[in-house]
Amino acid sequence: MLQNYMEIMVNEVYSEVKDKYNICHESKCENDIKSIALNNLPPVYFLSTVSEGEKKAFLVDRQRKITVLTKLTEAVEIVCNKCEYGKKNRASL
Repeated sequence: MLQNYMEIMVNEVYSEVKDKYNICHESKCENDIKSIALNNLPPVYFLSTVSEGEKKAFLVDRQRKITVLTKLTEAVEIVCNKCEYGKKNRASL
C-alpha cells in the first residue's frame, strides 16, 4: 500500500500541538487545517527497497518537523479566522 509519509508527519505534528493550543476541534476544521498544510508541503513516497529505518528517520527529522509546524501554523490562521463553530479566544501556534 502506498503511503504519503508527509501526511503521516502532518498528523503526528498536529496531534502533538492541537491540545496545547485552543484550536477548534471540529473535524471539518481539523481536516481543513491538515489539507491546507499538505497542499503546501511536498508529498513523500518511498520505494519498496527503502528500509523501515530510513522511513522512521524521515519521520523524526527535526528540521522537517519544524517545516511542517510552520505550514500547520499558517493553515490554523487561515481556518480559525473563518471558523463558523464558535468564536474562541485562541492562542496562536
